[in-house]
Amino acid sequence: MEDRNFYLFAGVNGAGKSTLFSIIAEDIKGTFRINTDEIVKKIGNWKNESDQIKSAKIAIKLRNEYIEKGLSFNEETTLTGKTILKLIDKLKSKNYKLHLFYVGINSIDIAKERIKNRVLRGGHDIPDKIVEKRYNESLENLSKVLNKFDNVTVYDNTKEYKMILKIINKKIIKQSDELPDWAKNIF
Repeated sequence: MEDRNFYLFAGVNGAGKSTLFSIIAEDIKGTFRINTDEIVKKIGNWKNESDQIKSAKIAIKLRNEYIEKGLSFNEETTLTGKTILKLIDKLKSKNYKLHLFYVGINSIDIAKERIKNRVLRGGHDIPDKIVEKRYNESLENLSKVLNKFDNVTVYDNTKEYKMILKIINKKIIKQSDELPDWAKNIF
């Protein structure tokens, strides 16, 4: 049986998850992709709440289908809420090999500024209050799930992508001597 792989691209809104995915997409070619932002763009408009709800339902349906069929897939998340934590446990119990790509940034203000710039380029918006809530929750959940992944690559993207942690088969291969503020209490 072929390996079942799950690739999770995580980080607060505006951290750079989609950009990171586009950089390494070739390395995980052949996996199915779930990204609610991309789904809503195909079916409607991010400003329309019913389109957002519909895209979330489509994402859940796809996820369940991929798991049921034992297919490899990748997904983007802010790593907030309980659903993603339950998904990680479920995939582990289904013998998926779990790969995490986490992108962090040093402040909520950087996230807000990047989101504003994205909106100016025609991208989707996230209200400031939601970004503020998700910033710390994402980091808290990162510390909860880090040891559940087989392979982990963590980047600081405060200014530009810099790998600060690499774990392969649960062994630390690389850890930056100088950690950014957001990562100091996590590893």
